[in-house]
Amino acid sequence: MAEENKNLSTDDVNVKKVEEKEKAKAKTKKPNFIVRMFSKLFKFFKDTKGEMKKVTWLSGSEVFKSFKLVVATVVAVGLAIAIIDVSSSYFINFIAGLIG
Repeated sequence: MAEENKNLSTDDVNVKKVEEKEKAKAKTKKPNFIVRMFSKLFKFFKDTKGEMKKVTWLSGSEVFKSFKLVVATVVAVGLAIAIIDVSSSYFINFIAGLIG
């Protein structure tokens, strides 16, 4: 009988421990998906704002000079491709005229 009482008290203790663990787990339950995503998004923007303050920005005149260089390069490459395209088209038509 004494052993049965001992077992019951041990079982009761185990049940109480399990209940306490469940209560602790319920208290530390993580927030739902939407709350977690918005908190991560907020942290991302906050970190981004901090990093953007560290950036060394070009002056307006430097940006305009770079812009002009890019436009000139694009126009030059476009003209080169157009010249190659037109000349190869004439060459292929000339060869086709000789054959056919």
